[in-house]
Amino acid sequence: MYVVLLLGFIIIIVFLYDYAQKRSDRWKKLSEFPGDATLPLIGNGLQLGFDADEAPHKLMALWVKHGKQNFRLTVGYEDWILLSDPDDIGSLLNHSTELSKTVERNAAIKPFFGDSVSSSEGVKWRSMRKLMAPSFNFKNTEKWLEDVNKSCDRLFNILDTYDSEGPEDVYRYLRPYFFDLLCGTLMGVDSNLLADPDHPYLKASGKVVKILTHNLFAYWRNIPVLFVLTPMYWDMVRTIKTMRQASTLIINERKHKLKQFRDDSIKNNKNVDIDIEVLLQNQLNYGGSMLDALLRSKLPNGESTPNQIISDEVTLACFTGHYTTTKTVSHTLYCLAKYPDVQRKIVEEQRSIFNNDFDKKPTNQELSQMKYLEAVIKETIRVIPTVTKIGRQLQNDFTFKDGRVAPAGTSLIVFYEALYQNPKVFPEPEKYIPERHLESVHTFSLVPFSAGPRMCIGFRYAWVAMKSTLSNLLRRYEIIPGGPGTEPKFAHRIITESKNGLQLRLKKRKL
Repeated sequence: MYVVLLLGFIIIIVFLYDYAQKRSDRWKKLSEFPGDATLPLIGNGLQLGFDADEAPHKLMALWVKHGKQNFRLTVGYEDWILLSDPDDIGSLLNHSTELSKTVERNAAIKPFFGDSVSSSEGVKWRSMRKLMAPSFNFKNTEKWLEDVNKSCDRLFNILDTYDSEGPEDVYRYLRPYFFDLLCGTLMGVDSNLLADPDHPYLKASGKVVKILTHNLFAYWRNIPVLFVLTPMYWDMVRTIKTMRQASTLIINERKHKLKQFRDDSIKNNKNVDIDIEVLLQNQLNYGGSMLDALLRSKLPNGESTPNQIISDEVTLACFTGHYTTTKTVSHTLYCLAKYPDVQRKIVEEQRSIFNNDFDKKPTNQELSQMKYLEAVIKETIRVIPTVTKIGRQLQNDFTFKDGRVAPAGTSLIVFYEALYQNPKVFPEPEKYIPERHLESVHTFSLVPFSAGPRMCIGFRYAWVAMKSTLSNLLRRYEIIPGGPGTEPKFAHRIITESKNGLQLRLKKRKL
C-alpha cells in the first residue's frame, strides 16, 4: 500500500513539475521553434529510440517534418535546438563568449580525452590553444608537405602489391598511414603502424567513434551505476587504456629525443658561450613539434606541465587528427570511384599542373592550384559529412536574426547533415556536384572545421595532408568501385564511417 502511495506521489510531482515547466518563460521562448510535444521526464527521447546508429536518420526525418528549418528537441530535461540555417550557424560559431561545448557531448568525450583543448573552457582552454597554435602556423606547411610525400612512398609500396587484385578496405591502410604522418609531423616520433595495420592501437581506436556515439545517444549510459555493470563499459575502459598506453610511448620517445638533442648540443658547444635552453626554444620556434611545445610548457606557478595534461592533448590529437583525415580521404576516393567523370576531371587538372610528370611530388604552389580537387573534397564532405554535429551550451540567452531567443542552458547543435542537405543552401542537394564549390557560397554553408574562436586548430595541417595525399594517389592509381556486395554501410555517428569498411579497387595508371 505504501509503495503504491509513494509511486503515485512521485508521478504527481513529475507531472506538476512538467506542468510548471511548460508554463515558464523558458518554454515560451523554446516554443517559438517548431518541435513535437514532449513527455514528462523523457521529453522526445522515445522518438530517437535506443539505437544510436538510427538516431541520426530520425533526426533528419524530424528536420524534414518541421519544414527543413531550425527545430527544437528535448531529451530528458536537456533542450536542443538543431540549426540548419547558415546565418544562425555563423552567429553562433563567431560568438565571442558562447564557447562552451554541450553537456552531453562532454560527458561522452571526457572519459577518452580528459579535460583537453576539445572540451576545456576559460583560462585553461585559451592558454593551451595559444601554446599549440605556433605548431599549426602556415610557415610549417612546407615541412608537412615534405612529410606527406615521404609517407606516400611507403603507402605506395604496400598498395602497389594489390594492383588490380580485387577490392581492398582503404580504411585499413589509410588509418595507419595518417597516424604515422601525424606522429612524425606533430609529435616528432616515428610510429610505422603502416607496417602493422592490426596494431592494438588501431584496433582500439577503431572502436572509439561507435562508443562515443552510443554514450551520447544511449542516455542511460550517463547513469554510472547502471553503465558500469555492462560489458560495454569494460570494453570502453580497455579501449581507453590501450590509447593512453600509445600516448605514453609517444611522449616518452619524444622526451628521450629531446634529452639526446640537449646532451648533443651541450657536447658540441662546450667551448662556446651558448644558452642551451635558448637553442631548444629556437628549434621549437622554427618547426618544432606540437609535443615539444607541450613538454617544454610551464604552469602559471612555474612548474612543468603535468604528464596527465600532456597525455590528454596527445591522445586527442593522435585520434582526431588521423581519424577524420582518413574518413574524408577514403570517402572522397569512394565518390571518385562512383563518379568516374569527376575522377577524370581531377586527373586532367593534375595533368595540367604537373605537365604529365605524374611521379613528381607536389609543392605548396601546386597544391594551391588544385581548385577542382579541393571542390571535390568539399562536395564529398557535404554528401558524406565527416563530422555530423557540433554544439554549444548557452551560458546566456541567444537571439537569432529573426528575433527568436534560445534561453540560457539550451544546447545549440550545428546539424551538419541537415545544413548540407538544405535546398535553400545547396540546390539539388541529392546530386554530387563539385562545381558548386567553385562558385561563391555562403561563408557558413560548409564549415567542416567549425569557425570562430573554437575553430579546429589543425585545419591547415588537415588540408595539406588531404590534398597532397589525394594528389599523389590519383596520379598513381585509377580508383574503381569494389564490386557487388561491397557497397559501404554508412553510419552517421559523431564521425561518419562505414560499418563494413570501404572496399575499392586500385589500378595502376598507364601514362
